Amino acid sequence: MMRYYMFIAFLIIAISSNAQNEMIDGVMADSVTKEPLSFVNIYVLNTSQGTTSNENGYFQLKEPNAGQNLRFGYVGYDSKDITYVKKQLDTIFLSRNKEQLNEVVVQAPLQDKTIKIKASKSKDRLGISNSGDDEGARMFLRYFAKPLELKDEAAYLKSAEIFLFKGIGSVKRDYIFRIRIMSLTEDAEPGYDLIDNITLTGRPGSKVRIDLEDERILIPGNGFLIGVEGLQINQNYIRTTKLLLENGKYKDFKKYGPTFKAVESKDPVYYLSRGEWKKMKMPVPAMNLIITN
Repeated sequence: MMRYYMFIAFLIIAISSNAQNEMIDGVMADSVTKEPLSFVNIYVLNTSQGTTSNENGYFQLKEPNAGQNLRFGYVGYDSKDITYVKKQLDTIFLSRNKEQLNEVVVQAPLQDKTIKIKASKSKDRLGISNSGDDEGARMFLRYFAKPLELKDEAAYLKSAEIFLFKGIGSVKRDYIFRIRIMSLTEDAEPGYDLIDNITLTGRPGSKVRIDLEDERILIPGNGFLIGVEGLQINQNYIRTTKLLLENGKYKDFKKYGPTFKAVESKDPVYYLSRGEWKKMKMPVPAMNLIITN
């Protein structure tokens, strides 16, 4: 009889363990065109859970508890929060950000003035990573003011150079990441996107340059935020490691590339983790910019 009860106990534990590891899935799509949205970052708020949809908009996520809130974020679209109540999420539709749609640039850049901003030099070897004890992807933005030389003129972002740190991951593999360029609200918080979805690829130790001339990104009077967004997709996956917690136990977490070169700055970095924005004093992404009128 004792063996019978022990068997039942082990069976309950096994079922409970499997339930905790169940996966849910869904597809991200545009609310108007119904086209899939690739590389949408997904977070379970107030937890370390998260993932990124693939190139076809499909995603899988460890099943949250009933009542937990999921946040879906994508460049140029309004974030969407859903309270989890069932196992199948089906299709999640995101809507275009109305503020971005109302930002229309009709004037072509004159380009008779060019300003180069070199903001990539540092005495130390610093890197900021897309990996940590969170499963959700991260975003790092740094602030740039509108150049004083163009104070009374329209100013446009012409190009940007982003540097990848020779840190974790194979130097022979291309990693995918997203460039983010955002406005700043009156409360000095990230506002709406000034650019549509653009993903870039690069190898550790490389410099990635992007020509933004055709995008005609008009720099707001109060400046702008520019940086990088990690994507936790298969191509960026490196390995699973263990993190020692305060209670002396180990926790498994996945590592993703790339690691971005960073520099010290007097200005704080705008940091997105677990679906929430934080303003922190820490190294900022290294980059060079060219701005024109």
